[in-house]
Amino acid sequence: MKLKPIIEELRNYCPSFEQRVYGIGTFSQLSESISTEALPAAFVVPMSEEPDDPATTSRYRQTVRFNFAVLLMVPNTEDEQGLTAWEKADDLKKEVFHAILGADDIKSGKDWIQFEGLSIADMNRAALTIQLDFSCEYEITDDETRHGADIDRLGRFLRMYTDVDVIGDKGRPDGQIEAKMHINLEQEK
Repeated sequence: MKLKPIIEELRNYCPSFEQRVYGIGTFSQLSESISTEALPAAFVVPMSEEPDDPATTSRYRQTVRFNFAVLLMVPNTEDEQGLTAWEKADDLKKEVFHAILGADDIKSGKDWIQFEGLSIADMNRAALTIQLDFSCEYEITDDETRHGADIDRLGRFLRMYTDVDVIGDKGRPDGQIEAKMHINLEQEK
């Protein structure tokens, strides 16, 4: 799943961030000496994908749960206990929920986004970082697989000829054809 559309939605619907919503690359470059003027900020990071077993009969179909996190970083310089930082993080959480919770098709055609939990990712003298976990499901279908390409190369099913030799008293076919079936789909057009 692409994360850029989620970042764009957070920038559009979370005014408190003042457009400071980034991806994993920016988060990995941060250090403890981050400037508090650059906060609050949010970072959208992929966490994992959990696939179900494929549901295949004649076509390939598999549901995958995509897990991602929105890391909220707020300044932690106003009080030693971090209470002001926590209050600010709680307000930002509500903005994030408003921006992406329940969204179905943030420019991706995926299922709706749901909240999975909250944890404290980091806390130091400069900042408090809260991790909001989210998930959504998407489906892998034949159109995206080798199986689908192989099926498409087969062409249309047009004719079938079947002779049925029933198993006789001795537990094996007796060599006599008891039924014949001939289907021609070209004639039904």
